[in-house]
Amino acid sequence: MSEISTEVKKDRKKKVSKAQTIAARRRADRARREYQRRRAKQRREAQRMFKFRVKVVRLYRQLKQQMPEKAAIEFIMARYQPRETWHQTLSPSTIRSWHRQVGEHHYAALRPHSTRPKTIHYHVPEVVVAIIFTLRHQLGWGGHRIAAELKKRHIWRLCGQTVYDIFDRLGLSVKTYALKGKSEGICYQRYEKKRPNQQWHIDLKQTQLGDGTTVYIAILIDDYSRYALAAVAGQHKTSDWVASLTQAAFSTAGRPDELVSDNGTEFCSVWQQSLTEFGKLLLENDVTHRTCAPRYPQGNGKAEAFIKILDRELLQRRTFDTLADLQAALNRYLIYYNNYRLHSGLGWQTPASRYTGCIIPVIGLAALPGLEGMATNPIYGPAAAGPPISITPSTPGNFRAIMVVN
Repeated sequence: MSEISTEVKKDRKKKVSKAQTIAARRRADRARREYQRRRAKQRREAQRMFKFRVKVVRLYRQLKQQMPEKAAIEFIMARYQPRETWHQTLSPSTIRSWHRQVGEHHYAALRPHSTRPKTIHYHVPEVVVAIIFTLRHQLGWGGHRIAAELKKRHIWRLCGQTVYDIFDRLGLSVKTYALKGKSEGICYQRYEKKRPNQQWHIDLKQTQLGDGTTVYIAILIDDYSRYALAAVAGQHKTSDWVASLTQAAFSTAGRPDELVSDNGTEFCSVWQQSLTEFGKLLLENDVTHRTCAPRYPQGNGKAEAFIKILDRELLQRRTFDTLADLQAALNRYLIYYNNYRLHSGLGWQTPASRYTGCIIPVIGLAALPGLEGMATNPIYGPAAAGPPISITPSTPGNFRAIMVVN
């Protein structure tokens, strides 16, 4: 009977050259010497401070025998008035405190000592820590976004750095990165329109269903408010399909002055003096069509940013079996994104509040996708949210002309 041999794939260790080893030793040696220099400087400053305090107390004791106590204090403060930025300032209470410490514990009590508490008590309740862990794990939010959401929802007030400290205490990984700088000789400038419907952005996102079928998501977003006007899924990215969903957005929110897109064939024709169905629709409705430069997606950056948010918070966290399931999830996400999700680019406002001028009240963990169970649990506090806002073509012209969805 022959034995079946199973081969285990082995990964070879990376080779390390002598230069890499020496460079690592040099870095460690420089860090060690820098640490030693800092400690030596701290010891010198502590010793200088100790000698100064001893000198002040001894002079104070001598002068008290020759003159009134108040006059001795005034003489010492005039003599040791700070002349450099690093000199310690004196006050009558400080001098008397040093004199009292020497009387109780001798001159050794004047040595500077650490004021760090022996026991650190965390002031953030464990319930709030559990909420922070869930928001990080379920939604992938960063520290500053979590801090803003907790403040707006009246859960707890803390800063973003405190949230990152909690991440570190809980062992949650945080990806730290910095964008690589470019020197292209271009002065990049951000812009933002002054009112709703002054400019829209449109773009497509390619994704896949659970069986591997390729589908496309067309999104429309308002430049001023970042309000997502449409997110429609389809199997073919044709100009007729893009034109139909744009016409539906016109009927819902009115017509913009301008509409920005890239140079895809669903938006622009490859032939001179020729228009696609999408271009014809814009021409008929007197909408200026602006296209970003070829191979320059930054020109349509607000649409690209929304696609990134949609991909991170929805598409990467779920799989969809059918196109109808994907569209239903997109509709639910748009309600959450427009009405309840704070936008960092808007000063932590919601797109709906920027678009309509009306703020939706939210308390607790209400209206957060995936956290419905925690929202109904009384342990995490009360949870309630106002109804979402439905826009009309007259909304951009009059912020108060809004309809509330029942």
